[in-house]
Amino acid sequence: MDPTAATLAFPEGRPGPYQPLQDEPPFDPGHHLALEMPAQIRHLEELGYGETDTQQCASTFAVSDAFRILSAEGVAAMRHVCNQIYHNRNASEGTGANRLGSYARGAGYRSQFVRDFCDSPELTQHLSAIAGVPLGRHSVPAVACGINYAPEDINRSVDTWHVDSVAFDVVMMVTDPTVLKGGEFQFFHGTKQEGQALLGITGEEGKDETLPEDRVVTIAFPEAGFGFMQQGSMIFHRACRLLERAERITVIPSFEVLPAHLPDSTNTLNMADWEDPGICPELARYEIWRTTARLKHLLNEIDLEDDAAALAVRINGAIQRLVDFSHKLAGKSK
Repeated sequence: MDPTAATLAFPEGRPGPYQPLQDEPPFDPGHHLALEMPAQIRHLEELGYGETDTQQCASTFAVSDAFRILSAEGVAAMRHVCNQIYHNRNASEGTGANRLGSYARGAGYRSQFVRDFCDSPELTQHLSAIAGVPLGRHSVPAVACGINYAPEDINRSVDTWHVDSVAFDVVMMVTDPTVLKGGEFQFFHGTKQEGQALLGITGEEGKDETLPEDRVVTIAFPEAGFGFMQQGSMIFHRACRLLERAERITVIPSFEVLPAHLPDSTNTLNMADWEDPGICPELARYEIWRTTARLKHLLNEIDLEDDAAALAVRINGAIQRLVDFSHKLAGKSK
């Protein structure tokens, strides 16, 4: 079996600030998963993306409605885990312009239950079928599974308008969504460039302002254990602020395109500026692994009749992301 067809294993150990849980059940897909297909899927073309945009993506899948992921037993187990991790949240207040209110990245470092959930073949095969492209648990542990909690200051949005630094992710409700006032998840029905232009932002920064109501879609969660999937690097989205204080926990596992030689839109240059413990070594592992896969794939394709200049282009294409990331790290150390 091609080792690059499966996701990169977690590194040995864990960053010092992350405390492993002592009280959690073993993950059992037969008991904890209750996977269903979404009733509706939107594609990038429906949001206004043209052929030039879609050709740069691994799939034309854009976003689904909410579908069941966890069983009742799975919800109870995941909530038990998330409640414990709450006391070991990430120390910084957020990324970019303090976008996130209360969160824990790298939940798989703290919880074996979460790690096994994200690594579950049943889950990744199900999500691959929805996305229309082979996916695996993301190789960067910080984003392989995150948890968002309600911010202590409910005047703050749970998460402001933004696009993600990874291609594919799931937003799964762990607490009862039917008791919440506010806290809705919304996406912009249009391209990310349109949404960003309306708010006057660029890149992946967030902004807490309103967009035209007729361009905003709210995703309904029927109950805990439901989640939806999105190509997050292409979907301009947010989680609204709560109107009343309440417990709101979402689990956000992320996924990358496989095999590893294929293009994947993880934005490591942006993520290198995050403050999460161990993030730069994690990103370096990811870029080295995928560059190695691209070089091995190129090695098997080279023909003795190949043009020298064309070969140079292909070699540079295989290594360019790693070179750019290396330059980013060098700039951070100055």
